[in-house]
Amino acid sequence: MWAARVSEGFVFGELTPATVETLTGVPMLIESADARVRQRLLPDTYDAAEDEQQWRRHAVPELERLFLSRAQLVRRDLATMRSMPKSVDKVLLIRDEHASAWLSALNAARLALFVLNDLKAEHMDADGYAKATAKQREAVLRIHLLAEMQSVLLGDLELESAGSFEDFILE
Repeated sequence: MWAARVSEGFVFGELTPATVETLTGVPMLIESADARVRQRLLPDTYDAAEDEQQWRRHAVPELERLFLSRAQLVRRDLATMRSMPKSVDKVLLIRDEHASAWLSALNAARLALFVLNDLKAEHMDADGYAKATAKQREAVLRIHLLAEMQSVLLGDLELESAGSFEDFILE
């Protein structure tokens, strides 16, 4: 995978079928009804039961709407992916005005992958990765991929500037 800056936002290219599968899973992970995911994305906030109930009654529905709107936006953007010439790989444009929603969605997906695969902090380093199950190793790789995309969207990496998206994909 590579990334570039264009006038409209960020382009991610050479997205392999496995990468596309990971990205396609982002909305599903955010929308997961699994109790572990819901608890990780909407953790207990207050020690006092009454305060916690009030927070859950008033704040959680709005947070859930935000998660759903981000999932919908990610789905719409993924639907605009284009194939690269003479390749099975894809190119994705994430518009500047969508970057914040993508950052949040990618982070939520990483958290969901972590809990759904029973990962622990040690799995994220080389020694722990080596001891992980095959399913856990796959989840760690997906988490790292999503983190790389977050780094691009946050501007942590220096990117080549490539004009507009249309110019870029026609080269």
